[in-house]
Amino acid sequence: MEGIAENSYLLFMKLPYWYLLCIILVLVLYGCSSYIQRTVWQSLTKIGEPVPPPPHLITTPVFQNVKLAVSWAGHATVLIQMYDKIIITDPLFTNTIGMVVKRFVKPGLDPSLLTNVDFTLISHMHFDHLSYGSLDMLPKNGILLIPYGIARYVPDFGFMKTEELQPWEFIENDSVRVTAVPAQHFTGRYGFDRDWLGDIGYTGYIVEYRGIVVFFAGDTGYNSEFFKEIGRRFKIDLAIIPIAPSSGNGLGSQVHVGPLGALTIFKDVGAAFMMPIHFGTMLFGSTANPNGPLEQLLAIAASEGISNRIVGLEAGEQRILY
Repeated sequence: MEGIAENSYLLFMKLPYWYLLCIILVLVLYGCSSYIQRTVWQSLTKIGEPVPPPPHLITTPVFQNVKLAVSWAGHATVLIQMYDKIIITDPLFTNTIGMVVKRFVKPGLDPSLLTNVDFTLISHMHFDHLSYGSLDMLPKNGILLIPYGIARYVPDFGFMKTEELQPWEFIENDSVRVTAVPAQHFTGRYGFDRDWLGDIGYTGYIVEYRGIVVFFAGDTGYNSEFFKEIGRRFKIDLAIIPIAPSSGNGLGSQVHVGPLGALTIFKDVGAAFMMPIHFGTMLFGSTANPNGPLEQLLAIAASEGISNRIVGLEAGEQRILY
């Protein structure tokens, strides 16, 4: 234990002053026993290690002659192709979040391969979902959609248009309709800004185009009323739902569903298929198996006889649904 402590101390002392300030700020805001503190400490002990490559690497992000296809870059970053339209969710291509939290694996998609993105969807302002460096890497010939109330946090990246949406508001462009839908999460970007922001700044999305409907849940806890209403309003082909971080066998926490909670959302919205996300990519304050949430999800789905409706991908994998 003394050797581990000494090595961690040496790593700490070699960090740039700005990095130390970020860590100290997080520890002060959230407390030494918090989930955030554990996340930062896990990343700190691995700061000198290279980020491993993904299990797969996407070389052809856009397919020919498909109705619906998905490509998973990792975390909450999904490239959705609906016929000729390209949508990306919560782009995260950097090796760290806010220069502090490290990835387990590099992204499975190089954004330089993308020549066009029709819509970029941001679910909320947390660093792992609103990544400035990642937005800067994307083509700017499409529309950037953000939740209502976070425009002050979003610099002008040069997108064709940036639009804020409240739940149930929609925007339509070139026959694609995107509707913001409710999610149950929490606001703020820096911890201390939660109080004055209130209950704004996080959302899910429904994307409709040529009869295909995709639901992106963003980051959310379970709320029966929200998700059953979404299911009543839309006939969903694919539901993209987070399955971590959350521990135990219940539905999850107030702000994050686990595998069982994600499957419950899947049933509530009545989707044909479910794609699990938000696992296996980041150091989430634990050394547990990063693919554990997916394994748990698949086990539950198998017990219920719905394995054929789960689109479980590794980073860098793609799937054509229609």
